Amino acid sequence: MTSIRTFLVVVLISVITLVSFITALHGYRESMDESQLLFEDQLRQQADILIILSEKLPVVGTEEEIYSDVRSANNAYQVFSVNQKLILHSSNAPSKPMANFEPGFSQVNFSKYRWNTYVTQNTMTKQWIMVAEREDVRYQLADTIIMKAVFPVVLSIPITGILVWFIVGFGLKPIQNLAAQLRSKEASDLTSIKLEQVPRELAELAGSTNDLLYRLEQSFARQKRFNSDVAHELRTPVAALKIHLQNLMNDLDIVPNSASKLELGLQRINYVVEQILLLNRMTPDRYMAQFENVDLFDITRNVLETLIDNIDAKKQEITFDGESCQVFGDAFAIETMLKNIILNAVNYTQEGGKVRIEIRVVNHRCTLTVIDNGPGIPEDEYDRVFERFYRRGGDRHLSDAPGCGLGLSIVQYIAELHEAELKLAASCFDSGLSFSVIFPQKMRNRT
Repeated sequence: MTSIRTFLVVVLISVITLVSFITALHGYRESMDESQLLFEDQLRQQADILIILSEKLPVVGTEEEIYSDVRSANNAYQVFSVNQKLILHSSNAPSKPMANFEPGFSQVNFSKYRWNTYVTQNTMTKQWIMVAEREDVRYQLADTIIMKAVFPVVLSIPITGILVWFIVGFGLKPIQNLAAQLRSKEASDLTSIKLEQVPRELAELAGSTNDLLYRLEQSFARQKRFNSDVAHELRTPVAALKIHLQNLMNDLDIVPNSASKLELGLQRINYVVEQILLLNRMTPDRYMAQFENVDLFDITRNVLETLIDNIDAKKQEITFDGESCQVFGDAFAIETMLKNIILNAVNYTQEGGKVRIEIRVVNHRCTLTVIDNGPGIPEDEYDRVFERFYRRGGDRHLSDAPGCGLGLSIVQYIAELHEAELKLAASCFDSGLSFSVIFPQKMRNRT
C-alpha cells in the first residue's frame, strides 16, 4: 500500500460501484416486471376498446377509422365471430388466428417476429378478441425507460469518486500537518510536536511520537554526558602521565628505548582523546551549525598557520595556491575538516616530501585539493578509509604517525553536513594521494 488516500478512495469507490451495480440490477429486474404488468394492462385496454368498437361494426371484413386507437405497426388485432370466423383484423395481422381461442396471455410467432398476445371474449356478442404486441419493441421501450432511470446512478459514480478523493484528502490533512512538522525538525530538535484540534485517531499517534521524542532526548542527554565526562576525565590522567614521563626522562642519564615507546603511546592516547572529543561535538544531537558565508581560502590559510610546526618538523615543501571562494557553512566544522585532511597529508608523507594545496572554482563549485607524494592509498581502499577506527596497517603504520582511524570519518561527516563531495585519486606526483573536497557555492537554507 503506497498511499492511504489512494487505498481509501479505491476501496470506497469499489464498494459504491458494487452497491450501485447490485441496486441497479435489482431495480432493472423490478422495473422489467413492472413494465410487463403495464404492457399487459395496455393489451387489456386495447382489447376492451375492440370489444366496444366491434359491437358497432357496420361492414364485415373492413377496417374503419374508428379503430385508429388500436392500429399500430407494432400492434396487431383480430376479431372473430362466435363461430371463430375472422370478421376484422389489422393490416399486419395474419388471416389465421394469432393464438388459441383460450382467454389469457401467450406468446406466438408470425410475420418474422415474436409477439405477446391477449385473448378475450365479448360476454354479450360472444365475439373473440385477439390483440398482440411485438416483444422486441416492448423490451426496447422498457430498456429505454429503465436506462433513463439507471443512467443518473451510473453517472454519479465518477462524480462520487471525485468528491470522495477530496473528502478523504481533507480528512487526512491532519496527518499531512504532522508529517510536515516532523519533516521540518532539525536533527537536534527533539521538542514535542504541537497540533491543534487533533482528531481522536491521530492524537494517539501524536502522543506516541512525543513520547518517542522525549525518550530520544533523554537518551541523547545521557550519551552526551557520558561521552563528555569520559573524554574529559581521560585528559587529566594522560596529561599527568606525560608530565611524570618527562620528569623521569629528565632524571635519567640514559633514556631507555621503552621510555621512548611509552612517550609515543601517550601521544597516541592523547590524539585519540582529542578525536573522541571532536567527534562528540560533531554528532547531530549536539552539533548546532550556524551556517554563514565563509571564505574557504582564508580558512585554509589559518589551518596552515596552526600546522606550521608539524610541517617544519618534517622539513616538507608546502605549496598553497588558489583564489577566494565563498561557501555556505560552519567555519569551525570546515576548519576541523581541512585540518584533518592537511595533517594526514603531512603526517603520512615522508620527511622532505611535497604537499600541494589548491583552491579553484569550477562550474560554480569550490574545490579544495590536497596533493602529496607520500605512500598513497590503494584504489580498492578509497571507501574503507572513511570507516570509523579503520587505519591502513593498524596502529603499526610505517609512518609512525599517531592516529586512531577517526579523522577521515569526521571529515566525511562534516562533508555530508555541508553537502560537499569527497573525491580520492592518484597524485600528480610519482606517488601519493590527491584528496579533493568539492563544495556547492550555494546551498539550500536549513533553517
